[in-house]
Amino acid sequence: MTLLALIIALLINGQLSAGGWRSARGFNRYADWLRQRLMPMRLWNHAGGLALLLVPFVVLLGVLQLLIGHWLFGAVGLVLGVVALCFAFGGGEPLETEVASFTAAWRRGDEAEAQSALNALAGTAIAPVAMEQMPEVAATHLLRRGRTRLFAPIFWFVLLGPVGAVGYRLVVLARAFGDCQDNAGPGYCQRAEQLVALLDWVPDRLMAAALALGGHFSAAAQAWEQSAGTADGDRLSQAGLGALGLPPADEAVTRDLTAEAVDDAHALLRRALYIWLAVLAAGVLLGAL
Repeated sequence: MTLLALIIALLINGQLSAGGWRSARGFNRYADWLRQRLMPMRLWNHAGGLALLLVPFVVLLGVLQLLIGHWLFGAVGLVLGVVALCFAFGGGEPLETEVASFTAAWRRGDEAEAQSALNALAGTAIAPVAMEQMPEVAATHLLRRGRTRLFAPIFWFVLLGPVGAVGYRLVVLARAFGDCQDNAGPGYCQRAEQLVALLDWVPDRLMAAALALGGHFSAAAQAWEQSAGTADGDRLSQAGLGALGLPPADEAVTRDLTAEAVDDAHALLRRALYIWLAVLAAGVLLGAL
């Protein structure tokens, strides 16, 4: 059922419109409501506040998963898994649409539109980027967003089922809430950032391996090793750029990238995803033997 739910969710996700029930608006309203009530009691600005925000949702979904997941010969669990994955994949436009918007704007020289599309790929407003540097920045953010919107939700879904996928998305939303709220509290923001980093640790490494297998393996491995000590998100993107055959960032070689590099990065993400699906399918087959 896990593989079937994953394939159905991937097919459906590309057809869903942005926003709606998958957007962050409802979560942000609830988080702000809870913050206003917990802050005066000093129950917010630390790990406890993050736990009070997230645990009720995770426990409720976990109970539903255990109680009704087996109904109708597992069909209810299949539907629950598909819905959980579609939510976990995010409420924005599909990555294909965001990539197409950026590459079209960059190729016609529309700097303002390209910057807007770059912000969409980054998932947040970033500092203005020079036109000639935009493709590399776009490819970098695309690889990181691929982790957050595809690979990490899939990993936690395979490991824990719907509660894993939804739980991961809620943690990402909790971090984003802290990023966009000036009064969210430094303690809350720090714990949310640390929790996301913890949940990304294994998916980062598995995704980097898949990127290497889907591209230039030795160059990806070299980039991964040379970027040791940097943040895992930066390390993952460097490994992905290495898998595209690009020189390491610290070499005295200018990366003169074009929009084709962003298309190539997106194609690499698809190949890495196919590798994950193939591994999962092989696991299902071996388990059935």
